[in-house]
Amino acid sequence: MAILIVTGAIVFLCLLANLVFFIIVLIKLFKKEGLILGIVGLLIGIFTFIWGWIKHKELQLTKLMLIWTITIIIPPVLAIGIPFLAPGVDIKKQLRSKPIPGATKMPARQQLIKKSVPKQKISQIKKPPAKASAPVMTADYDAEIKKLNDLIKKDSKNIGAFYNRGWMNASKGEALKAIEDYSQAIEIDKEFGDAYYNRGLLYAKMDRNEQAVRDFTKAIEFDSRSFDAYCNRGNIYHKMGKADSAIRDYTEALKIKPNDGELYYNRGVAYMSMGKKSEAEADSKKAARLMKESGVKPLKDEAEKAVKGETSLKPSSDKWRQDLKDLKMPDVPARGMVHGGVFLPESPKIENGILTFRDVKDFLPDHSVTIFLFLKGESPDGKSYNIASSSGFGSPHIHMKWKPKNSKTPKSRVYMKGYSMRLEFGKTQDGKLPGKIYLCMPDEMKSYLAGSFTALAKEEKETKRPAPKE
Repeated sequence: MAILIVTGAIVFLCLLANLVFFIIVLIKLFKKEGLILGIVGLLIGIFTFIWGWIKHKELQLTKLMLIWTITIIIPPVLAIGIPFLAPGVDIKKQLRSKPIPGATKMPARQQLIKKSVPKQKISQIKKPPAKASAPVMTADYDAEIKKLNDLIKKDSKNIGAFYNRGWMNASKGEALKAIEDYSQAIEIDKEFGDAYYNRGLLYAKMDRNEQAVRDFTKAIEFDSRSFDAYCNRGNIYHKMGKADSAIRDYTEALKIKPNDGELYYNRGVAYMSMGKKSEAEADSKKAARLMKESGVKPLKDEAEKAVKGETSLKPSSDKWRQDLKDLKMPDVPARGMVHGGVFLPESPKIENGILTFRDVKDFLPDHSVTIFLFLKGESPDGKSYNIASSSGFGSPHIHMKWKPKNSKTPKSRVYMKGYSMRLEFGKTQDGKLPGKIYLCMPDEMKSYLAGSFTALAKEEKETKRPAPKE
């Protein structure tokens, strides 16, 4: 407890110091660069931090920036170290040494269909295998759940009751309740691989890809021969555009089940997306042969498309282009490339005239594109932009960010001109604003973002902008 109190105090002091350093550097940013970049620094703190390092010698900020960097690093380092400084009690053996009463034996896992690479479909729940001791399932899930509720009231550490209730809630379609139950089971036993697997499956169905990957990874950590976990994590990586990671997982799964034709098909599609046609063709032929031998209808047409390159893991077939004249806007979810990396934005939002696309929900995403529209309190509804590469003054500003390989700190570029963009907004309904975008940036990697999107819209308000100090 004392360690947690001291740690909390250190984190609070670091956050307070970060705020002070931010204000100091922001003031210098306003004075040095003027109103526009000052406002950018106010809205995007990382911009102020990076600018401070760029100008540290010129403005004699070296010591301040070093201390600021240290105060940024300390909180996450402490967060990582807390579990080792204050470990919890291992109750796994105690739980396993007691018989679990009532309907608390573990049901079989729920599984994703293996042929999910092209469309990411999810199968129905499979029946428990013969070796599993599953509870008797009836049509009345509510009655069974009530029994489990009673068991949990009597024993809040009844891991089997939480797990089975999660399984039944998932079968009823109550995904959020099921996730909560699996999470409770994991709290009781941090090494409960099946609970991680089933929770990851639910995250996958909800398109919460990063969380699904983490849970499937945990399931593999506790069972290195978990074929389904490798297969489904590979499917999620495929969906995220990470073909190399998908191939690694499919290969590991094939070590466990070397005669799985559908998995060879999946890997063949992944190879084709990377331009490895010979490997793709070999996997496709093997997939057709194995599926025929096992009585599964071969995916002949789909396999041929994979070999010809018509099935791809790339986020979009749209390409970077400088001239957007007579362009037909693509009717696919917005996606593209940012500094050579696949960009699949999740949950875009627009607030105070700033449209943001990010590929994860973390504080620092792997890739992001932020568009400053300078609406001055106006609604974006119905507005459209057609920006030629020669445009300059008065055009929206584009902020592009990406994380270099093996780095946790993103790099960024700001484009005030030189880019090409068509952006069309519909009308806001129920807090959501539909739109279409085709944006091509003038970087050497030819970054682009193209497709339709629905942005979470917050009420536009006139922003009071601080005047730069003389």
